[in-house]
Amino acid sequence: MTAVAEDIVGLKTNQDEKLSLESKTENADTHSEPDKLDINAPGRPIDKECNNGNQDIDSKNSTSEGSRTGNGSGLQEEGEGTKIVDPEQAYAEGKISKKQLKRLRREEAWRKKKEFLKTKRKDQRRLEAQKRKEKGEPNKKRLRLEFEKRLETSDITIAVDLSFDDLMMEQDIKKLMKQIERCYAVNKRAPVPVQMHLSSLGGRCRHRMETAIAGWQGWKVGMERRLYTEVFERERIVYLTSDSPNTLSTLEPGKVYIIGGLVDHNSHKGLCYQRACEAGVAHAQLPIAQFVKIQSRKVLAVNHVFEIMLAYLELHDWQEAFLRVIPQRKGVEAITTDQPEDVVTEIEGTKSETEGTRSDQTSDQGGSPLEDGHSALLDRDS
Repeated sequence: MTAVAEDIVGLKTNQDEKLSLESKTENADTHSEPDKLDINAPGRPIDKECNNGNQDIDSKNSTSEGSRTGNGSGLQEEGEGTKIVDPEQAYAEGKISKKQLKRLRREEAWRKKKEFLKTKRKDQRRLEAQKRKEKGEPNKKRLRLEFEKRLETSDITIAVDLSFDDLMMEQDIKKLMKQIERCYAVNKRAPVPVQMHLSSLGGRCRHRMETAIAGWQGWKVGMERRLYTEVFERERIVYLTSDSPNTLSTLEPGKVYIIGGLVDHNSHKGLCYQRACEAGVAHAQLPIAQFVKIQSRKVLAVNHVFEIMLAYLELHDWQEAFLRVIPQRKGVEAITTDQPEDVVTEIEGTKSETEGTRSDQTSDQGGSPLEDGHSALLDRDS
């Protein structure tokens, strides 16, 4: 009996040990599953070593990249700072190639030239400011403030009608926008400036302004995509066109004078006058024939007409305004009261005759010397 009992107890003990071992194995398996899934789990020395190895590789790559960058730009990293390396010395030591050496030489030459030009411009501005100060002239900031102050009291408006965009070639668009740029520059310095506006500003004209004229966003100019009749009251508008039978005698306060912005080289005769009549607005021409004679082509650019009107506001004399603004190459001469008018200025194809004598300009050119659509304004040579 005793031997049988001992065998039973031993068997039971072996079964218990076996069960305990199986349970331990199951527990170990359940705890190891997450570790297999999480490669960054703590307690994994192999993964940690791999991560450290990756970090070492990254650091080596970054170091090699930094050293390459340093050699290419003539810089050598030392700790946290950088040290400029002489390209010639670096090339002699074999750290950079001949191509890199040439590139570094060009960069160094450009840097020195840039610094020289910067210093030269700075000195030039200082000299100009000193000259203005010696002459008692105001600086640019003061000039801008004075212009804005004068502009507040201005009650005359001059607008350029840019609704002829589709009738001009690209070179004419460029020429027209240059003339408008000149108009604004002259208006800023005029003793009596006017309210300047651009109507129907769109298409190629607007694109040209946005891409080729620097600082246009800061202009003190009204810029509208709408037609001038939608911006101003019709009773205030006077369209300047050389085909008009009316002659401008003075500039009235509160009026809006429209200049036709068209460079067409006489290919659209009477267009501005036609559009002014269709819009039902007043129209007139400048009194050129009453005050001056012009020996060459009597075509004025947009900026010339603009400047003439500014000069008249300052001088209150049409003849003086014409003589001041119209280029001398046109052979302009004043008509005096005791001088016989043997040559009368023609306007937009009107063949004026005095005492049966035709104008020399008409006989020379065999046609109208003026380009319509310009309000007697546009000059191809300008």
